[in-house]
Amino acid sequence: MRQLTQTKQCVNCPWKVNRDLSQIPGYNRENHQALNETIANPHSDISEVIHQLTSPKVAMGCHYSTDDKLLECVGWIYNQLRNNNLALRLALIRSRQIRKLEIDGAQRATFDETLKD
Repeated sequence: MRQLTQTKQCVNCPWKVNRDLSQIPGYNRENHQALNETIANPHSDISEVIHQLTSPKVAMGCHYSTDDKLLECVGWIYNQLRNNNLALRLALIRSRQIRKLEIDGAQRATFDETLKD
């Protein structure tokens, strides 16, 4: 990840506590569940950490992404930085925009919580 494509969390971000999944444009539950692969395990052993660093997981895209342009989910970035996603930390180490990351309200603590309404 070079520089962030956006720094402000969307109104209907699934990571926000006060949001309604039915209000997310183009929401698809199966696609949402498949994004579990983008979540780093904060309790990984060293072999998992090495695998994460050598084979980084795909970033969770914002629901406003298109086939032509991936917009990273700001809620996901915030969650993963707090949960020690080493690949993401390394990818953003030179990002000038990371200081501009803007979260809107209370956030869900886990990916499983993002699937609940």
